This record gives sequence, structure tokens and C-alpha cells, in this order.
Amino acid sequence: MLAPPRRASVAAWLRRLGVGLAALGAAGALGVLLVSAGAAWLVTHPPQSAEFTTRLDDDVGWVRLDFASRRGARLAGWFAPTLDPAGTVIVSHGVGGTHRDVIGKANMLRQLGFNTFVFDFLGHGLSGPGVVTLGAGEVEDLLAAVDLAAGLPGVDPRRIAVLGDSMGGAVAIMAAARDERIAAVIAESSYARLSRVATDSFQAFLRLPAFPFAGPVQLFGRLFGRVDPGQVNPVEDIARISPRPVFLIHGEDDRHVPAAASQELYDAAGEPRVLWTPARIGHTGAFYQRFGDYAVRVNAFLRQALGRGAPPAARAVGV
Repeated sequence: MLAPPRRASVAAWLRRLGVGLAALGAAGALGVLLVSAGAAWLVTHPPQSAEFTTRLDDDVGWVRLDFASRRGARLAGWFAPTLDPAGTVIVSHGVGGTHRDVIGKANMLRQLGFNTFVFDFLGHGLSGPGVVTLGAGEVEDLLAAVDLAAGLPGVDPRRIAVLGDSMGGAVAIMAAARDERIAAVIAESSYARLSRVATDSFQAFLRLPAFPFAGPVQLFGRLFGRVDPGQVNPVEDIARISPRPVFLIHGEDDRHVPAAASQELYDAAGEPRVLWTPARIGHTGAFYQRFGDYAVRVNAFLRQALGRGAPPAARAVGV
């Protein structure tokens, strides 16, 4: 269950908000509050498509498998089985995204010989409507996906990994710390501490200047999402994943979540752990801009982590 914002923290934000608005005057203050409330609402309630189907529903390689989140809502999911799988990989998208954002990675994993499962978090894509909590509640959605995947035909429940982008990577870390069925984690562009991203990367995510909007937006976000960002810290969870392996990927030029976040995660993680920080790569961009390296590194990591040997070299090259 999500905890309500702590009173002391809200009081502190209100004091800061009062100081900032006092300098703007009544009309300016009202405008800031309205814009801030709208921005916070869009973050916690991103627009969802009115569609009920996706192209995966018509792809013979995929099976639609809707399922219930541990939060009690319906989630949309799709499963792509392979012959003699090297394991099963659940792929999780970032905030405001959908399964469509990770189909490329999912299809790569299929070609590399892994069963693949993609889904939409609550409040995203074709899943049921709900409040987006930037990682806190989404852990329950991912664990529900593990519940489902572990019982599917052809899935070895000892060989389930999670690959997540941005918020999805943070969720993968926090979920693996809670559930030993997740045998390995790949997290790209994950945050280490949600509160730090909310402050340091405010303008990159929302396209609004940090002053005077950061404080009000964060306050409204806490009220709408009923989550204290200070309590959502994958860096405090990641050590509990060991001795299961973790692969962290973070482009050096990420302007949304600085690469220092994955360095902090790496420093806190136990062995075995891997950190790859490709140069001149932005937020979750390694797959698109360094595809060859990405495919080879991910394939090698997953096969070692899930206890299957490397396939013939030609198979990896032909992805």
C-alpha cells in the first residue's frame, strides 16, 4: 500500500512554496499554481489511448494475456514464446510510455532465443486507468507480471529476468530485491533516488523552468500520487539482489537521469554486477545508437545469468 505524504515533508514544501509565491504577486502565483497542478496531473495521470488493441494482437508471434495487478486493476500484457528458450525476459517501459516503446528490444530478445513478455503499467497504454506513482506502486504491477510469466507453458520459473528502461529499470531493481524469482536484472537509465530526479532533472522531463515550478509541481505530485519521493530509492534496495546478477546501462550524455545515478547504483550493488556507460548516448538510447554492442552484451549477460551457454556467433550477429 502506498503511504500518504508525511506531514513534516508537506509542511516544508508549503513553506518553500509560500516564500516563492510571495515574490510573484497574486496573479502570478495563481498562474504558477494552475500550471504546476496541470503538469503534476499529467505526470501522475498520463493520457491513455482509447484503443483496445495493438499491432501485437495481430502478430502471430505474440499472445495477448491480460492479467490482474496486485493493485487490483487490469493490466494488458503480451507473451512471445520461442522454441527451446534460453530463459524468459519481462520488459518494462518508462513513465508515460507503453509496451510499444520496448517492442524493438522485445523482438531482439526473441531472436536471441528468449521467451519475452511485455506489458503496460497501470495508468499506461492499454492497461486500466490509475494513478502513476513513478515507481512505488509499479513494483506491484511487475511482480504480478512475474506471477503470470512463472506459470506459463514453456517458462522455467528459475530462469526469469527483467529488463527495464528508466522508471521500468528502477522498478526492476526494487522488484528483484523483493522477489527472488527474478534471477537477473538489466536496468537502463534508472534513477537511484526518485527525489533527486524530481529536483535535478525537473526541466528535462517537464520542459518547465525549475523556478518557480519545481516546488509546486512536486507538492501537487505528492498529493495526486500519494507517494513521498524520498521513500522511493532503488539504491537502498539493490544490494539485496546479490548473488543474483545486475547489469546497469547508462549513456554518458543522459540529460534526464544523469549517469551518476547508475554509478551510485553500481557502488551500492553486491556482486555480480556490471556497469556499461557508452559515450555520446542519451536517455535509454543504447539500444538504438549502439545496437550491435547492446545485443551482444545483453545476450552474453542473460545467458550467463540464466545458466545457458552462448549461441552460435552467427545468431547474435544476425539480430
